[in-house]
Amino acid sequence: MKRIYLFAWIIIAGLSSCKKFLDTKPTDFYTPDNYYATEAQLQQALTGVYGDLMRPELYAQVIPFNFTTSTDEVLSNRTADGDTRGLRYNYDASQVYVGNLWKFSYLGIANLNSLLENINKPTMDSTKRNIIKGQALFLRGFLYFTLTSNYGDVPLVLRPLGINETTIPATPQKDVYAQIEKDMKEAEVLLKDYTAAKLGYNELVTISAVQAMLARVYIYWAGYPQNNVSKYQDVLTYTNKVVNSGLHALNPDYRQIFINLSKDAYDVKENIWELGSFGAAPGVVTKGGNDIGNFVGIQSGIVAADTTSYSSASWVWATKKLFDSYEVDPTNTATPLKSSLDVRRDWNCANYIYSGTPRVKTARPNVWQMSAGKFRREYCPAIIRNTNGVGGAYNINWPVIRYADVLLMRAEAENYLNGPGNAYADINLVRRRGYGIMNGNVVKSVVVNNQGSGYTVAPAVTISGGGGSGASGTAVVTGGKVVGIYLNSPGALAPGTYYSSAPIVVIGTAWVPGTAYTVGTQITNAGNLYTVTTAGTSTTTAPTQTSGASNAAVTGAVFTYAGVPATATASITTGTEADLTPGLSKEDFQLAIRDERMRELCFEAVRKADLIRWGNFYQDMQTFAAWAAANGASVTATGNPNGLQGAQNVGTRHVLLPKPTYELNLNRALIQNPGW
Repeated sequence: MKRIYLFAWIIIAGLSSCKKFLDTKPTDFYTPDNYYATEAQLQQALTGVYGDLMRPELYAQVIPFNFTTSTDEVLSNRTADGDTRGLRYNYDASQVYVGNLWKFSYLGIANLNSLLENINKPTMDSTKRNIIKGQALFLRGFLYFTLTSNYGDVPLVLRPLGINETTIPATPQKDVYAQIEKDMKEAEVLLKDYTAAKLGYNELVTISAVQAMLARVYIYWAGYPQNNVSKYQDVLTYTNKVVNSGLHALNPDYRQIFINLSKDAYDVKENIWELGSFGAAPGVVTKGGNDIGNFVGIQSGIVAADTTSYSSASWVWATKKLFDSYEVDPTNTATPLKSSLDVRRDWNCANYIYSGTPRVKTARPNVWQMSAGKFRREYCPAIIRNTNGVGGAYNINWPVIRYADVLLMRAEAENYLNGPGNAYADINLVRRRGYGIMNGNVVKSVVVNNQGSGYTVAPAVTISGGGGSGASGTAVVTGGKVVGIYLNSPGALAPGTYYSSAPIVVIGTAWVPGTAYTVGTQITNAGNLYTVTTAGTSTTTAPTQTSGASNAAVTGAVFTYAGVPATATASITTGTEADLTPGLSKEDFQLAIRDERMRELCFEAVRKADLIRWGNFYQDMQTFAAWAAANGASVTATGNPNGLQGAQNVGTRHVLLPKPTYELNLNRALIQNPGW
């Protein structure tokens, strides 16, 4: 199913020509002299770099987790382990993950430099050569973007190095950005007609990936610390290229984006570029997997007898700030949590975990303790999810850049350059998708008209009619009354499933003659609520309330009058209810963009970089930490004091990672970053 990881990775990085002993060329191992002789070898070298991007030291763990998941949207729930992994801002220059991110980025660059130096060596079709060269140039720029956005000034190496070339001073970040721009623009020309639509998958770098990533490079360049605001025009230019290509569009169902990633199903319109994992082909369970959906995922353990089970540690939890940023239905009376009008909230902030043996779905109503639910291993193919009670090799792809990000970057650049007028269209499109109403109406709210009485268990809620489908809700019972309906889903989000009118809501289960009932079952009939007190099969005689609170028995099952059924009414959206408040100032629109990026892109490893480029990462985190402490994060039973401690640890030096100790010892020309 994964198209690109077909070859064994042969490390040929860092090799240089050397004096030949007795002028004999090696024949039993590869060097740059006897490699790159064929198109297949060029492709194999390129494939190896793609594969290494999904190493644990890069996108299989560190980039989506270690240094990006303690911000105002997500916090670690770990103590000592959080420190050793870098989750709580207690790392230093000697920490292994700090060093590995540097090392494996440069390993990829070394291999790409060797590939590019030998790109013209084999005789082959020029179009195919250009495709390989374009991808290699882009990936080199991408790895330098990874390095400079994490470490600041870094050595810029654009050719294979000799074994003694170890003293290389760091290049100023603005010049690193200039080289990234040069590599990616050259890649754009070489990959002109190379699209994911033609390939049918998006694990390779295509023209859209280049253009979308250039927009991200420019928006970082425009922000802190370079503050080259002229680059906002380039952001606009390159986001326009992606949008105007007609190749990309939002998936109408936000949830489906991440279900597709788990199921190994390609969405080439929404996901512009995703990194493929190491093999989820049918029948393959022993390939190396990744930690996507594990540390950042919904807690669960493997249970041998439960083939639906999966393993996820859930080592980070969502924050109350993120949860509260999603709009709630003001008319909803469900407690302790109101339903949200935004589909994204309950997907991203999971209000349940799986626990115990047998595995049970357990409610998590405390907002500070909700799992980060975006990447859900429960949707992975069973063959890699649970193998005879042993954790499988999970292979969720990583979405490097999505179309929604392009739209939000375009809105941000447009607002900076020209004000919010034309920027509303992009942010509102993202918001409408988030509310599920990009293409039609969904159920907005279910209001309880009559709470009823006599309920000992939560009754079923059925939503039907109205021309749509897929809406579902859960009744909340307190004191024998239905006090609210929690809307689990506003409806299916696909053509033919939207609502043209308000659907009918039925609370409870209607009596059906000839049905076998068990003790405790509650049913309704003729406006009355009954509880089964004697098990059996009902006759054709309906239960009736014979006198006040007396019994209503028939042959077989015995029904006792319990009370009055609850009733509820649904309302649907009108099509514009998701839109951002019109008439905002330029400054307020920028703040709205910041919140929308958090709602849309949470847990996708961009929030920390966003906070940094907006120029006040340290103060923003200190402000958030104080707010979190005052709003329940410090309470052990219901909050996340470990995560709060991590937020409080943030210092001014944390805008950059330290340059690794081992590299400083080797390369004496390097200067450590400020504060380290």
